[in-house]
Amino acid sequence: MTSANVLPAPCIGQVFAHKLNFITAKLIKNNISPQTLLESTNILPADLNNRDYKINKEQIITFYRNTLALKIPGLSLLLGGSIKANDYGLYGCTLLCCKGLRSSLAFSVRYHNLVTKTVNMSLLINEDSEISSFRFEDTLLAPDIEEFNIELQCAIVLSLVRECLDDKNYAFDELKLTCKAPKHADLINKHFQCSIHYQQDYNEFTFKNDDLLLMTPRSNPFAMPLLVDQCKSVLNSIAAKNEFLISINQWVAANMHKDITSKDLASFLCITPRTLRRKLSIQGTSFRSIIRELRCEAAKKLIRETQLTIDDVGYSVGFSDVSNFRAAFKKWTGHTPSNIRQLQSN
Repeated sequence: MTSANVLPAPCIGQVFAHKLNFITAKLIKNNISPQTLLESTNILPADLNNRDYKINKEQIITFYRNTLALKIPGLSLLLGGSIKANDYGLYGCTLLCCKGLRSSLAFSVRYHNLVTKTVNMSLLINEDSEISSFRFEDTLLAPDIEEFNIELQCAIVLSLVRECLDDKNYAFDELKLTCKAPKHADLINKHFQCSIHYQQDYNEFTFKNDDLLLMTPRSNPFAMPLLVDQCKSVLNSIAAKNEFLISINQWVAANMHKDITSKDLASFLCITPRTLRRKLSIQGTSFRSIIRELRCEAAKKLIRETQLTIDDVGYSVGFSDVSNFRAAFKKWTGHTPSNIRQLQSN
């Protein structure tokens, strides 16, 4: 029996810029100018030093593309392997105070919105096989940077787990990746020190359930209640500010199978289309982006978890022409719907 006991935290719009701040600071030490990394992002170097500064998805995508343009082999591993809990402020401090690996992984999933969230993470515990997994799913929906995004997140998780356990040599049993083996596959093998499998159904670490019982030397049961309360307070504050966006996501999810427009959404919200565009722009998004992301996530779920035909999946997420659905899905994910299903069946 597989228990998805810790599911991804729901998307809440803009996110903190901790990860971009760390990457910028790290690369400055290697004589890379911050202007090179922040080009076309509308982010100032001084903004990144503000712990409360928030950014949107398009800014992250542009920043990652600028980073990739440096063409440094295995850069995602170098960056992810260097990050420490302290780089994540309250989130990192609380992570170190968790009691045991299971608690640390669960916390990281539940409170992922406190940091620069670029993936959905979930902890899946399989009690039958005694092998569980920690899964990552790209949320940026930009195929040209997906490999970098996933590798970076995997490297960050390994670095933070090693810090929590105070064990520099800890390694997961396996790392499964959905991409093909890249040119720097040897660097990936060396970095993660475990079996690597490519073209898999999911991006995930797998490990023995016994690892969940590993203790964290710096756990602090006395500080945890206070720290978790602070984390909840920050999340509630973010959620309150993004209630507008959350309600939009709920409406789109319930109506994506229809031929809906931004005018329909504006009418539902009792505002003008112009006001809707302005409010969404403040959140760093648009109606088109929201419907694209929700349709993509719904389509992937239906392809992987049901026996619906590809045509029916397309109709279910609002496409009257299956050829348009196939083209859109390929643009969103870099894969065709059939490729995803074939990987699932292998």
